[in-house]
Amino acid sequence: MKFPPFEHLHFYDDLHGPRFLNISYSDVTPFTIREFDGYLPTKLDLSWGDVAGMPSLRRRVAALHRVPRENVLITTGATEANFVVNAALVGPGDHVIADAPMYSPLRDCPRGFGADVVEVPRDCRDGWAFDIDRFRKAANRRTRLLVVCNLNNPTSARIGKGELRELLDLAGELDAHLLVDETFRDLAFSDPPPSVASLGPRGIAMSTVSKMYGLGMLKVGWIVARPEVLRRVLRVRDYTTGNAPPLAQAFADWAVRRHDFFVRRARTVVERNRALLQETLDRTPVFHADLPEIGNVVFPHSDVNVTKLERLLIRKYRTVIAHGRYFAARGFGDHFRLGLGGETPVFRRGLANLRRAIAELT
Repeated sequence: MKFPPFEHLHFYDDLHGPRFLNISYSDVTPFTIREFDGYLPTKLDLSWGDVAGMPSLRRRVAALHRVPRENVLITTGATEANFVVNAALVGPGDHVIADAPMYSPLRDCPRGFGADVVEVPRDCRDGWAFDIDRFRKAANRRTRLLVVCNLNNPTSARIGKGELRELLDLAGELDAHLLVDETFRDLAFSDPPPSVASLGPRGIAMSTVSKMYGLGMLKVGWIVARPEVLRRVLRVRDYTTGNAPPLAQAFADWAVRRHDFFVRRARTVVERNRALLQETLDRTPVFHADLPEIGNVVFPHSDVNVTKLERLLIRKYRTVIAHGRYFAARGFGDHFRLGLGGETPVFRRGLANLRRAIAELT
C-alpha cells in the first residue's frame, strides 16, 4: 500500500495560531468545554467500550439518518470511517469513480489500496451541478465504489434525492457501493438532502461532529450502512482503533442530542459571514462565484493567479486561503476555498486582507 501525500492537511502545519487569519477552514466556530454547561460523564466506565459505539449515540445518529441503530458504527472521526470503508470494499485493480472538486482523502484513500481512481469534474458554469451522465461514462466492469460529498466540499453544491437514487441504481448495475461523505449535509439548514443510507442497501454514509458541531478535537465520526456492510468494515476496524474513545463519545452524545441547537448556531455564524463575503464579491470583480444560500464553504474562480495570491496573503498579510489544487488532481487551479464558519471578526479582517492583496496583484 502506498498512500498519496495529504498535502492539504500539512499545508496548515506552520500556518495556525493567533499570528494567522485562516479564512479557509471548513469547520464552524469551535465549541468550547465551558459551553458544555457543567456536563461531566462521571459514571462512564473507561475500562471498556462497545465495539460498535455507545448505544445512545448510535441511536441518536440513526435517528438523524432515519435508519435502525444496528446500521450505525461509531468511528474515531470521519478519517477513520473513510479509511476502513475503503479497506473493506476496495483492492488492487478495482475502479473507483470520484466527484471533483472534492476533499482529497475521499479520492486518494482508494489509491492507497491499489485502486484506479477516475475523477469526474463538475462545471462551475453550471453552478457546480451534479451530472449523473458523466459518472455513467466513467464506469466500467471493475467499478466497485462511487464517491461523492453531499453537500459538496468545497462548493456547497447539493445532490438531491432523485440524483442519489440514480447513483444508487448505477451502483447496483455495477455491483458497487455508493459512499457519500455527509459531513456537511446538515449545513443545508432547514432543507437537508436525505441521507443516502436511508435510500437503498448500496448506500454508505459517513459523517462527524468535527464540522457543523465545531467539535473537531473529539475525533468522533460514524458510518451508516446496512449491517452486512458494517460487518465487513468491523473486520478492518479491529486493526485500527478497536473502538472510538468512550469519553469523546460521551461528549459527542451530549452534542448530537442538541442537534437542532447546533444547526441554529451554525446558521447564525454562516449567514453573518456570507453577507460579508457577498460584499467582497460585489467589490472585487476578479472573483467570480454565485454565492450559495446553503453550506459553509465557497469555491470562487479567480482571474488573478491563485498561487501568487496565496503566497502574498501568507507572506505579507498572514492570511490563509485553500488553493484549488487541493481539491482535484487537475482543472481547478484558478479556484480557492473560503470557509464561512469562523469567527466573524477574523473573517472580516481576512477578507479585507484579501482585497488588499488583490489590489497589489492587479
